[in-house]
Amino acid sequence: MITIENIAKQIKKQEKTKFDDNKAAVLLPIVDIDHQLHILFQVRSKKLRWQPGDICFPGGRVELTDINPEYTAKRETVEELGITFDQIKILGQLPKFIATLGIIIYPFVGTINSIDNLQLNHDEVEQIFTVPVEWFIHHPPEHATMLVGHKPADDFPFDIIANRSPHWQKRSEHTVYFYQYHNWVIWGLTAQILKRFIETICK
Repeated sequence: MITIENIAKQIKKQEKTKFDDNKAAVLLPIVDIDHQLHILFQVRSKKLRWQPGDICFPGGRVELTDINPEYTAKRETVEELGITFDQIKILGQLPKFIATLGIIIYPFVGTINSIDNLQLNHDEVEQIFTVPVEWFIHHPPEHATMLVGHKPADDFPFDIIANRSPHWQKRSEHTVYFYQYHNWVIWGLTAQILKRFIETICK
């Protein structure tokens, strides 16, 4: 028999659950190349199921064993680039972002001593490239609009749910940013974080 006490007990169990699945952290890595500051980008491996070939920053989901999102950003950078923790110096944190499917992204800005001896994890990283910080300062991003919507599937019970259209319906829209640097297109969440970074350092 369901009682108020049983309901309260089950709800309290849920309150104690750690929802780390909806958190991730990335590092915006800065490296000095020939006395000029560059930002390092990764090209995601084509082996990956999610966004293969896209350009991103090092990063990933927060694991239960991570002490905080900053540690996550450093750990993922170490794993993906094949460097050591002591080669990374965190300079600060940018405001968090809410990504697709409600994932909270914690972006950190940091320096990497050198990229001369990287050991890329090719299961995740196809290659890396760098872009001078000054280039982004003088080349603001292009932008476009992304529409977000929904459409009932073929098994939707239209006979018992009245007034529901079988067609796509717009729910929201948001601006998507693009940076085109030579043959590279940096866009989406990576471009959004990058734009916020450039705006911050130019204040």
